[in-house]
Amino acid sequence: MWWYLSDLARFRSERIGLDTLASDVAWLAPVGWRTDDSKKLIYDADIVIGARTFPVYLIYPESFPHTPPSVFPRGDASLWSNHQFGPGGELCLEYGPDNWTSDRTGRQMLESAHRLLSTENPPTGDRKDVPSRHDVSLGQTLRATTFRLLITRSLESFFANVEAGTKLKANMLVLYRGQSNVYIVDKITLPDGTVWQNQDVPPTLGRETFERTIGLRRLADGQSLPPINDVAEFKMAATALGFEADDTTLIMLKGKAAYGFIVLDKSVVPISAIGPEPQARRLDEAYACLRAKRIAIVGCGSLGSKIAAMLARAGVSDFYLIDDDLLQPDNLVRNDLDWRDVGTHKADAVAERIRNVNPAAEVYFRQIRLAGQESSGSADAALSSLVRRDLFIDATANPNVFNLMSAIAESAERPMIWAEVFGGGFGGLIARYRPGTEPNPQLMRRAVENWFGERHHKPARAGRDYATGGEGPVLVADDADVTSIAASATRLTIDTLIGRDPSYFPFSAYVLGLAPEPGLFTQAFETYPIEMSGAPAPEPKPGLTPDEIGLEVAEIVKIFSPK
Repeated sequence: MWWYLSDLARFRSERIGLDTLASDVAWLAPVGWRTDDSKKLIYDADIVIGARTFPVYLIYPESFPHTPPSVFPRGDASLWSNHQFGPGGELCLEYGPDNWTSDRTGRQMLESAHRLLSTENPPTGDRKDVPSRHDVSLGQTLRATTFRLLITRSLESFFANVEAGTKLKANMLVLYRGQSNVYIVDKITLPDGTVWQNQDVPPTLGRETFERTIGLRRLADGQSLPPINDVAEFKMAATALGFEADDTTLIMLKGKAAYGFIVLDKSVVPISAIGPEPQARRLDEAYACLRAKRIAIVGCGSLGSKIAAMLARAGVSDFYLIDDDLLQPDNLVRNDLDWRDVGTHKADAVAERIRNVNPAAEVYFRQIRLAGQESSGSADAALSSLVRRDLFIDATANPNVFNLMSAIAESAERPMIWAEVFGGGFGGLIARYRPGTEPNPQLMRRAVENWFGERHHKPARAGRDYATGGEGPVLVADDADVTSIAASATRLTIDTLIGRDPSYFPFSAYVLGLAPEPGLFTQAFETYPIEMSGAPAPEPKPGLTPDEIGLEVAEIVKIFSPK
């Protein structure tokens, strides 16, 4: 039901308020009430300022009084004000959706319209500007702009050093995204043939975009931008500035500004520049050490793909990925990847995603099945690369992989993180092993199983092999479930890499609740730490007598001696 029928008292209040205003002031001449085709209530009136009359209408929205009415020119398609949404459009007044409260009235909107129009069009002719009541965001400014030139910090620095008259050719990537075309300069060829590379742009981005070569020049002092109203005049002026006659996309530098143009058959389209944001630190200073850390992630499924992307955003710049599986359409229900990667190996696709998030990242990957049927040489090479990393992450929830990785972590004295999501999406587990601090991962896993056993609960786990699909039930959990556990595992990983003391995680394993589960959780966000014993004292290695040492060394020398 319309608000003016369901709330007659408010309608009466609005009507009396406008009638009173019309009788109190000389500038308002009421015309009358009406409704539009959708039965929205409208009040027509004239605002008289000096010798000029502004015909307006006040239209009440369906959701009034929770949202404000609007004031429009009535039968006039011209631009009245600097605070107007285009010629003939709504006036931008003191009250809008961002500061409206339901106790305000249509009378106040007309009073605001009068203040705006009388300030900008006073009878004395002494026109004044009316300050805006709000800042316009970059997004609002570019909302109706299709062609956009992204200027990164590296590109801005390069532009600052370009001298007038220098002829440059640039490679431009074009991202077509429905309502906008975003242009990104990733390379510029210098006059001596060397190529400048924009370090802010992932080298992999070119594989997902269109590319075009463009002309780039800095205008000398006193030179003006070409006129854009006529294609022939624009081309003639651009050629006079040093551009090639067949340049169809151009960037002109003038002062600190960059101006982009696209030359079409019948028009010249300016490209709106998007400058770099003010530099501000968005991560804790402690995260700086992550750039030097080398991480191995085994399992690039839903959990591993999310952990990898989060660590790349946190600043980790060296990844080693192991996974043999392909991304299938059904994986998209909770994997961090999307349709652009369907049919590719997950390790390959996650590597690409890391590079697109962090252009500085070095990513190595192997498409093998760890702890599976692989050649000894491939397995040995994979494990040799694994032990060179600073930390291992097991994101497979596969006991065979866990046993192998935990043995290597203990032997190579590397910290290890593992996580899993419980079937049904009611929760998950995160845990970490630090050599010399916790017992070995196998003992930790036994402690976790004992914790569940004491509660007579056995959580459902993935029955399918992480690498091959294999036999067994599919894990039931949605993307939010997996993301929750992945985020917790990532925070545990970052805490371990930074080496916080004291750690944000005083325990080494946590069972995290995401939903009620009989015998375990009564609600979401219930968390139980699992107590672990300390690391056992290292067992002494068998010693050798001096004679025995000499004998063994002699045997090794024989191996390297010429045959």
